[in-house]
Amino acid sequence: MKKLIERLIIFFVGVPFILGLVYLPFFHHLPFNLFVFGVSAFAAYELSLMFGTNGQTLARPLLMVLAPLIPICEFLNIIFGLDSLSVIALIATSFIVFTVEIFTAKEFAMSNARIARSLCVILYVGFLPSFVTRISGIARGNAQNASFAFLATFLVLVFISDSAAWLFGMLFGKNNRGILLASPNKSVAGFIGAYVGSFVFAVLMTHLVFKSAFETAMLLPKTAILSVTVCTAAIIGDLAESVFKRSAEVKDSGNVVLGRGGVLDSVDSIFMAAPFYFFLVKFLFA
Repeated sequence: MKKLIERLIIFFVGVPFILGLVYLPFFHHLPFNLFVFGVSAFAAYELSLMFGTNGQTLARPLLMVLAPLIPICEFLNIIFGLDSLSVIALIATSFIVFTVEIFTAKEFAMSNARIARSLCVILYVGFLPSFVTRISGIARGNAQNASFAFLATFLVLVFISDSAAWLFGMLFGKNNRGILLASPNKSVAGFIGAYVGSFVFAVLMTHLVFKSAFETAMLLPKTAILSVTVCTAAIIGDLAESVFKRSAEVKDSGNVVLGRGGVLDSVDSIFMAAPFYFFLVKFLFA
């Protein structure tokens, strides 16, 4: 019951807070993107901690700087109309990882693992969330507040997918759990709920709430493709983080988010789904 109350508090307080940041139009959604940068840095801390201490990754403060550098550069892309700054940042941060290992390692028995884990941190909590920032820069013709429409729709789809999976699993998943070793508490009912919730809200957002931003030929089939893809990516993001936690033998990535655990526990689905949503919107709607 306690966990249920905590999750409800986070849903009815945390979700409106984040959507409120998205609604602020100031300077290309700067308040929301500052939040993304901070989340990226803190998620880098949590993930590197899960990967181990005593030289299992490069220095944690370094990774906390390198990871958000990529979404920051993507934000600069949006401001200055550039195309490749975030890709350059990805290359540069990878180069820094190699360089630091070359010149600071006292022994090289753990170098392969240290480099691989450090690059994984940068990719998972740096490069992937840069697509959240990219979504905030999408514009479409004369549609007013198109970037807000696309960004809010993305966040709602991921939030609803996660919440519907949890709700359906709690109500109907008692006898159909344990289908995945990575997360035994996940149920068939939960997965069905995630797809149903995602599709229903995708239709609401694209056909009613933000119709002017999404209006296009064959809207319903495109909406179905969008909802199924985003939901699938969100599920994989959640399961991937479950694998990280099981490997590290921890229950949560941290304990700073009420009812959720760590920051990474709360954004794993968002990070993984963002690239798929971005490219689908650009291809199907923008």
